[in-house]
Amino acid sequence: MPSTRASLLVLLVSLGCSSKPLEGGGPEQPAEVSPEHVLLTQVYKGPVGYSATALAWNPNRAGELWITLRKPLNDVPCTEDIQLGCSDKVGVVAQLFEDKSVIKQDGNGWHFLRLPTGIAFGDNGNLGTCGEARTDNYDNDPIDYAGPVLWSADPSIFGVKPQPGQNGTHLDMLHATPFCMGIAHHRDNAYFTFNGQIGSIDWYDFKQPHVIGGEDHADGELKRYVTGALSRVQGVPSHLAFERASNQLYIADTGNGRIARLDTTSGERDGDVMAYDPILVRWNMSDATLVDFVPRGVVAVPSGLALEGTSLWVTDNADGRLLKFDTDGTLTRILQTELPAGALAAVAVSSSGALHVSDLLTGSVYEVNMDD
Repeated sequence: MPSTRASLLVLLVSLGCSSKPLEGGGPEQPAEVSPEHVLLTQVYKGPVGYSATALAWNPNRAGELWITLRKPLNDVPCTEDIQLGCSDKVGVVAQLFEDKSVIKQDGNGWHFLRLPTGIAFGDNGNLGTCGEARTDNYDNDPIDYAGPVLWSADPSIFGVKPQPGQNGTHLDMLHATPFCMGIAHHRDNAYFTFNGQIGSIDWYDFKQPHVIGGEDHADGELKRYVTGALSRVQGVPSHLAFERASNQLYIADTGNGRIARLDTTSGERDGDVMAYDPILVRWNMSDATLVDFVPRGVVAVPSGLALEGTSLWVTDNADGRLLKFDTDGTLTRILQTELPAGALAAVAVSSSGALHVSDLLTGSVYEVNMDD
């Protein structure tokens, strides 16, 4: 493990494709859906120079929004000799509750919160994050050692000063998903992630967490789906949304300009994939069913995803639009936020139906004011 370094977390809360394409190119879109111009209310402004990449509501504390923040990508490497490059890659988490915000930082955040792109809550008091880095060690390390991290949402654990012998305050980590662009909770301590390096969906089960700040990863599991079918856009999160009732995973396939949908019950074991952790289950899953839920040409640069009942909200990073789709992929609503190109990223829906979005350019979070 790398040496301890502080990081900031804000608690606001293709080749060898193995997928099965959707025949017919996806649903037909209605001839016209008139855009609605909506007002945004800023509810959070991040530290200067940070981007707000992901949002997640804490299911165990109503009204608490968590936000991942990071500095934009730059060309300054993080090496033993260039410490500035390391600090530029440290992520932060903000917690927003009752109009008050708290910024949290992990004691080894340059490793565990490096360039965060995604955050997702489980229903057991834990949450997962991942980030857009090739390696979570020094950049001149040739090993692509990066992947998702498991945390506790307990404020007496997350982001507190580590005790002697603790490596940060994380509960677990696995290291086979470089350039992770998004994460979604599946069940228990299992999460789906978007592997931006090879264009796959990597499923992890952390199983039993180790002690706080520990290093025992041997009981973890990894399954890899649809390698080569997905594509990232540098600096733009590709968020995921899991629909538990149908076992369908919705994917912002940003580089391919579409929303894909993966049947997570499909696929057959087809050998093992390489992993740097001593895990026994590290399977490649071939012939998984991946379809175009929203085909290319409807959303230019999809980034944020959020399920609301049986509908899916999608953000377009290219033009500041929020689009809503029915379960068959039909476009039903367009909200124009007037945010500039490159700004709009994550979207989250609260239990009361409030819609919030994040801004990559200013580090802000906004509530979307709608008539209904």
